[in-house]
Amino acid sequence: MKSVALQNTQHIYDLVELCAQKGVRKAVVCPGSRCAPLLIGFGKHPIIKTVSMTDERSAGYVGLGLAQQSGEPVALVCTSGTAAQNFTPAVTEAFYQNVPLIVLTADRPPEWIDQWDGQTIHQKHLYEPHVKGSFVFEEETWNVAEEALELALCGAPGPVHLNIPIREPFYPDGLDDVKFATETRRTQSINNGDIIKEKNWEELQTELNNAGNVLILSGQSEPNAELVGLLNQIDIPIVGDIISNLHGVDNVIKNADLVFKTDGNNLQPNLMITFGRSVISKNLKLYFRKYKPKTHWHIGLGIAGDPFQSLTKTVRVDPEYFFGEWLKREITFSNQNGYHSILAEVQTKVDSVLKSKLNEPDFNYFSAVWKVMEAMPENGVLHLGNSMPVRIANIIGLKTPNVNVWSNRGTSGIDGTVSTAVGHALADPKRTHTLIVGDLAFFYDRNGLWLNHEFPKNLRIVILNDGGGGIFDIIHGSSNQGKLKELFTTPHNRTAELTAKEFGLDYRSTSSMETLEASLGGFEKGILEIFTDMVTNTEFLNSLMNGE
Repeated sequence: MKSVALQNTQHIYDLVELCAQKGVRKAVVCPGSRCAPLLIGFGKHPIIKTVSMTDERSAGYVGLGLAQQSGEPVALVCTSGTAAQNFTPAVTEAFYQNVPLIVLTADRPPEWIDQWDGQTIHQKHLYEPHVKGSFVFEEETWNVAEEALELALCGAPGPVHLNIPIREPFYPDGLDDVKFATETRRTQSINNGDIIKEKNWEELQTELNNAGNVLILSGQSEPNAELVGLLNQIDIPIVGDIISNLHGVDNVIKNADLVFKTDGNNLQPNLMITFGRSVISKNLKLYFRKYKPKTHWHIGLGIAGDPFQSLTKTVRVDPEYFFGEWLKREITFSNQNGYHSILAEVQTKVDSVLKSKLNEPDFNYFSAVWKVMEAMPENGVLHLGNSMPVRIANIIGLKTPNVNVWSNRGTSGIDGTVSTAVGHALADPKRTHTLIVGDLAFFYDRNGLWLNHEFPKNLRIVILNDGGGGIFDIIHGSSNQGKLKELFTTPHNRTAELTAKEFGLDYRSTSSMETLEASLGGFEKGILEIFTDMVTNTEFLNSLMNGE
């Protein structure tokens, strides 16, 4: 006969087995008592590996990185109360990046909410509207577990939340008593995906034939060799930020901030085809908001954003399916009016100016990032922090086609940058991962280094330390506030040396091009801190944007 504890918790162990059957291979778990059955279930399961972290905010981002890099759903587990609220930033980022996080929050029974019981808050719908679905999972509502996991993976993936009230007693007498159901109560589901019907292709092809100048623009996208191969066969100008992972596409327009700073409409397309998510380049966004395409299609599942306020059609299929069909139908254009050549010429000029500027003797974080990216190992992975690092890298552009690029651009926050890169490195131990991160973002997320087991040996952290929030020295409004500017730039004298020592990581520092190149030699893991001057950085960017 089962003990009372097992009667209270067997459905939770069966939920762990269901997660395994749905493809979960890793779970990021945070300590607690109310979540004990979840910790025991995931810790004991034979095919799910657990990553244990003390800080739930960092743990959420580690789970995000694990899911992004592995392409598999990842479970997040925590106890009740504010622990669950600390998952919120990572869950929100996952929502906007279509990452399947299975968020499992232990809870007190509902009759104890608002009764002054410890670690008891309102946890139902905690993450809405930034999840695909919220569910309360109990023994009598088993079907919601199947529904939630199916929802996380179908169509455009995304996070789901299962809140799990657990009654005492919930600790088993011994681990040998814990068993996983040999057959779960799951149902079979079939998803055939979406296709474009023939009559719709005829409509699309008619619009294409009558369009004139056509431009393809990609927002943030996961690395996709199949898609890159298809786009290399299409004779249309293609624009891609560094986070679009299209640097393997021949002649891609990659320096959008420098290409689209013109005030003329000669780069305006008649028809623009977009896919992916957000774009980094502010100049590109301003340009297409002013010179809108007459027709704008967005290809893809999930949210169809309209950052240029020009969207006329949404085609809800995967981009690789769309462009694969494009090639099968041998779609060609005869009325581009030299549009491709105009963009290519601008890109060539930008390449020349950029190369000249980066070779100037004054050391700044543009030249530093350039050298770091040039030294990226073959088949490496590049992670970019928000604020300046991702913008710097995007202005410079990446030439190496087989380097994968990731950045938390779903919400563009600085929180969780280190943790997300840690998750990626844990999920992908055979490749070298390089994180370029600003000083404030690094110090904010130092707890991402706080793993309850060995730190990944394949992660290099490059910190751009300009003594504060350098982006606010560049933004026109904040930089003109006199002495109050310090409220934005938050100047400091901190370094990462003691942090590296605390976590047992190798530490290097540099403040010149000569020592930077020497520091990059043999740099395989640990922290490299690059010190630059905020004023010099701002002057360099201004001169680059002004073409000086």
